[in-house]
This record gives sequence, structure tokens and C-alpha cells, in this order.
Amino acid sequence: MAEPVTTRGALHPLSLRFLDDALERRYQRQAGAESLNGYLMISIASAVIWAPAAFLLPQSTSLAPELAIPAGLAMSALSVAIALLARWTTTLDRQHLLAALLTSANGVVILALATIGGALPGYGVAAATLLFAWGFVSRTRFIFAALRTAVIGLAFGVAVATYSGPANLVLDVLLFAAGAVGVLLALHILERNRRRVFFQDLVIREQTEQLAVEHQKSEALIHNILPESIAERLLSGERTIAVDYPSVTVLFGDIVGFTPLAAQLRARDVIDVLGRLFLSFDQLASEHDVVKIKTIGDAYMAVGGLTPDDDDHAPAVVRLGLAMIEEAARHEALGQPLQLRVGVHSGPAVGGVIGSQRLAFDLWGDTVNVASRLQELGPPGRVHIGEGTMLLIRDQFACEPLGAHELRGHSNMQTFAVVGPIAHSVLPASVSPIPVGGD
Repeated sequence: MAEPVTTRGALHPLSLRFLDDALERRYQRQAGAESLNGYLMISIASAVIWAPAAFLLPQSTSLAPELAIPAGLAMSALSVAIALLARWTTTLDRQHLLAALLTSANGVVILALATIGGALPGYGVAAATLLFAWGFVSRTRFIFAALRTAVIGLAFGVAVATYSGPANLVLDVLLFAAGAVGVLLALHILERNRRRVFFQDLVIREQTEQLAVEHQKSEALIHNILPESIAERLLSGERTIAVDYPSVTVLFGDIVGFTPLAAQLRARDVIDVLGRLFLSFDQLASEHDVVKIKTIGDAYMAVGGLTPDDDDHAPAVVRLGLAMIEEAARHEALGQPLQLRVGVHSGPAVGGVIGSQRLAFDLWGDTVNVASRLQELGPPGRVHIGEGTMLLIRDQFACEPLGAHELRGHSNMQTFAVVGPIAHSVLPASVSPIPVGGD
């Protein structure tokens, strides 16, 4: 279960670290990459400023060249070394630890040289205060800025306490303190806001990704329950979808004697039998490029020919029917293999999406009704077809005439039972294949 947003994004009141360790590590990496330029800026600026300052200090103050030049060049070299460690500073804490060490060293050395050279009032205080401004440029983390301020403040306190010159340092102390406190407050506000923005962006990204995943799941579900062409139209914004199909082949399959069989089984066993059987049928339908429409109790309905380029839908649906009969025989209930009665008919139909809450694609028309009636009257274990389907498959399948049948709600119709593929079937002597080109 996900943690509440307010808890996950909570900050430590002093260090301003995220209380969530994983979130803190993520922030460290991202903020470290964003702050690298600021880190390089202050370290290179320190190196550039100290190099000429080493030679200018003896001219502007009473510092001896043998002290000022080595000290200035040493600080310049230290700054260069800090800049060269940029590859190691992959996290924000590493950057700001080194930056705090560099600025603390700068502050201590500046105050020491200013004290020795008699330039503590004005120059020394201004230079130390300038360090705080550079710390703000690098957006130093508040906790490191506080440690740096403490070190420089301690050094400044020692310098003021040992100062014996004629100047009054009260104003210098006030300006130093104001600069230190002002920068600390600014960095505290900056870091807190920076972390809040980071967390808000993170939450927005996560929610966007989650919405994208849910959207993909929704699309996948729609594609799973609707024919591809219908799903695309629905996803493009259409709400009322009705399609005339000039030629499709409809299949109905029903388990023989399932009603009395189900009466002897527990409800869970009934669901288990149907679930395993229909899952197998779904796989077979997919293998034969036939679209499952729905299940009604123990009846299974599928159709071929929903795509314009599907001219071979009748043989595909008949092959599916034969495969379903074979598959049903592999499933048992009460120790008996299941038998399937299959009806198939070809002709025009109308398809469309019903409802807006529970989407469902269905077919209507005489072709559907005839396929259902053929299933009801069909011999068990056989694919029972109408003349329309027979004419479409007679060059691929041997068919046995069953004579004229009076279908409920329909006139008499010549029907046939599919024996099997012509190339592989061995016909009984009493069965004659429907000849190619004949009626």
C-alpha cells in the first residue's frame, strides 16, 4: 500500500533531508546533476581570484610577499583540486561537503591574512561576507551552509577578539552577522522550496506514468473484448457504432446435455468446467483468426469475416468448429467426455456496440438466427452447416447432405454435416462428397 503523500514528502526540520531514504537518494542524484555547474563555478572562481590576489595583497596591505604569495597560490591550487573532484561529486551532499570545505578554508585564510596585514576592518570583513554570497550562487544545502558559517564565524570571532588596531569593529561585526544570517535564511527557504518542487514533479510524473499504464490497460481490455476495427473506432471517439457486414460466417457451439449434467455438479465445478473449456476455445479462435463474440451459458458464439480482406472466413470458421469438437472431447465432467453440437451459417449480418457502461459487440440478422438453429438441430460431434456455408467450403471440405430441415422461425433449408477436409478425409461408402461446381 502506498504511503500518504504528506508522509512520503516530509522533511527533517533541521537538515531538510527527506525522511524517506529512497526519496532522498533520488533527490541527491538529480539535484547533484543540476548543481554541478554551480559547484564548478565557485571552485574555478576561487582558483581564478586567488592567483592574482597572491601578488596584489602585498601591494595593497602590509603583508610580506613571502607570506601572501605562497598562501594565495596554495588556495588557488586547493580550488583547482576541488574542481577536479567534480567526477566524484555525483550526489548533492558530496558537492556541498567539498564546497563547504573550500569556502571555510577561504574564509579562515582571508581572516588570517587580513588580521596579519592589518586589513581586517573593511577589506577582511567584506571578503568574508562575499564568501556567503558565493555560497548562495552554488545553492549550498542549508546544513552545510550552517557548518561553513559556524567555522567562518568562529574564525571571525577570534580575529575580532585579537584585533588591536584603532578601528571600531562594531559595524563590521553587524554587517558580517547580517550577511551570514541573511544568506542562511535565503538558503533555507531555497532548499525547502527546491525539495518541494522536486517532490511535486516526482508525484506528477508518477501519476502521469500510472495514468498511462491504466490507459494502456483500458485500451488492451477494449481490444480484448471487441473486434479490432470496432475497438479502434471506439477509441477514436465514436460512441454509436453499427456496421453492415455483407458476408460473414457465424458459429454457435453448445455442450450436449449440459443442463442435466450441471444439475449434478456443484456451482464451482460447473464454472471450472466451462472456464477451462472456453479458455481452450478462445485460444483456438485466435489461432484460426476467428473473433469470439460471447458466451451464453454453455453456448459459445464466434464469427469470421469482420475484416474487409477476410475472404476465407467460411473455411476458417469450419476448421474452428472441428477443432472445438476435438477439444471438447478432451474435457470431462462426471467421468464422461464432453460432446459439442456446432452450427455454422454464412451470409450478411449487422454488428455494433451495445451500451456505454458495459461495452459489448454483438451481431444481428438472419445469418445469426440460422446458425443458432443449426446448432440446436445438429448431430452431436458434427459441424452442422447451411447451404450458404457449404457453397463456400465445398472445394476444401467433404460434406454429407442431411436433407431439408424446418428451422424455427425460418423456412425449410437444406443442411449438411461437415465430414472433414477433402485431402485428408476417408469417407464411408454411404457418404458422397459435395462435388466442386455442383449444388
